[in-house]
Amino acid sequence: MRIVLAVLLFMTVSTSYAANLSAQESAELQARRGRVGHMGGSYRYEGVGFSTSSADDAIRNCCYYGKRTPIEIGVARGSNGWYACVRYR
Repeated sequence: MRIVLAVLLFMTVSTSYAANLSAQESAELQARRGRVGHMGGSYRYEGVGFSTSSADDAIRNCCYYGKRTPIEIGVARGSNGWYACVRYR
């Protein structure tokens, strides 16, 4: 029972922490994990992207890029390429 409660507490803390990440922090977390993915939060429009060639390409690979107005952009270099997170209006 204690293990279940500890796991639930960890998931709650992790989720609430992820909901407060900036786009830059989200990109850095993706880079550390080596995986592209949404980190959670209540953002209506968020895109994540990846590229092995450049930070600009990672940003351009994000969902909604060129279709919505960016309000926050984060990009980070990982061991296998560039990770990006863009939040839109």
